[in-house]
Amino acid sequence: MVRHLPLLALCVASGLMGAAAAWWLHQPPGARPRVSLPLPPLVQPPEPVPTRDQLVQLRLDQELLVERPDGQLLPIGYTSAVIDPRWVTVDFFGGWNRELEANTDLDALLFTSGPTFARGRGNGALGMRLHGDLLMGNGVWPAGNKAAAAGRAWVGITKEGTLEFGYGALTPALSRRLRVFIGGLHAFSNTTRAAPASYVGVYGEMKLADVRIIYGLRPDGLLELIETDDGVLFSDLRLFVDQKGLLAAYLPDHASKSRLIVPGQRLWSEDHAIWVSGGKPSITQMPFLLRVTPSQAWQERQLAMPPRRH
Repeated sequence: MVRHLPLLALCVASGLMGAAAAWWLHQPPGARPRVSLPLPPLVQPPEPVPTRDQLVQLRLDQELLVERPDGQLLPIGYTSAVIDPRWVTVDFFGGWNRELEANTDLDALLFTSGPTFARGRGNGALGMRLHGDLLMGNGVWPAGNKAAAAGRAWVGITKEGTLEFGYGALTPALSRRLRVFIGGLHAFSNTTRAAPASYVGVYGEMKLADVRIIYGLRPDGLLELIETDDGVLFSDLRLFVDQKGLLAAYLPDHASKSRLIVPGQRLWSEDHAIWVSGGKPSITQMPFLLRVTPSQAWQERQLAMPPRRH
């Protein structure tokens, strides 16, 4: 009798399971208890990679109408390049008067001017001292004027591709978080964070009407590099920035050093040098440019994509 107990237990268990299955099948669908099964993890599709033409969108000969406090309407002409920070990097392009080389550098997306500087011993044969730190795709260039770097502003791109506008010099913490840092800038406006007490800036009250380069943070997170027409007062520039709806706007350069070169599309010439300098091209000489190129991540994604069918 003892030998048959396991077999008896197995028969009872099987019977109970069969009865339970029969009861379940004969229940109306609404009366059956719901069983929550674990859902498979969601697999996000890879983010679509923009084409090379979409990394920088050049917009020539634009005009924005601003209204002065006295009611006068003023048209401000400008050219801009809208840049996707997620997929680009920035290199230091050193050497006096390399603009003609920049014109034909088709590997680059664009060139622009960077932080202010002063002539002096430093940076090898360039003979100049930067007023801001540079963390570039091709190296680090510390500021030659540490006080200026600490008292000014910066534009950076995080390792995740987010654009940021901040204040001060390059710190170890920022070096770990950012892959691009352009210091030594003048914070014209910034709605994303308040300026610290240590911020000094480049300019005091400016009454000159000059060509200006603007680094602008758009509401969509893209960077808009703007070169205004000649004859724009600082007071009008503030109206322009507000009208554009920029969340932040920094000025990177002295007016006579303004550069916005797009190889094959917007070139540097003697006529442009005369226009930028107000008729004195000898003062336009520039010891370095900032060179914007597709990032390594963008290039790797291009290699991973299947070839297009023609």
